[in-house]
Amino acid sequence: MNGMDAMLANVTRLEVEAPKKARKSINKGAEIFAKHLKDDTPVSSSAPKSAGVLANDVQTGPMKASTGRFEKQVGYGGKSAWRAHFPDKGTKSQRAQNFSIRAQEESRDEILEVYAEEMRLLDD
Repeated sequence: MNGMDAMLANVTRLEVEAPKKARKSINKGAEIFAKHLKDDTPVSSSAPKSAGVLANDVQTGPMKASTGRFEKQVGYGGKSAWRAHFPDKGTKSQRAQNFSIRAQEESRDEILEVYAEEMRLLDD
């Protein structure tokens, strides 16, 4: 079992044994990712009217548990979600900036530390 598999197993354990702590961890993780996504989202300098529209529309959704696992979506609101993928994934005339992937990578260690801390508290 590699490190990521072990962490996912621990997250599942946290959800089963301490759902309140799991929800708290997910909320913290969502806020961490939202901050990185907002920071990494490009701001248009060529269109001052739309400058920062994507970054200012980063939102976290409500907690869901419909699949038996807790989850919380983080992304752009309805006003700008439809166009976020153009600069992120690129188009024929615009190179991909991959800011959503960069935000995930920058957030990963911080979020895993949040879960690890809750697991340490669970084991105490």
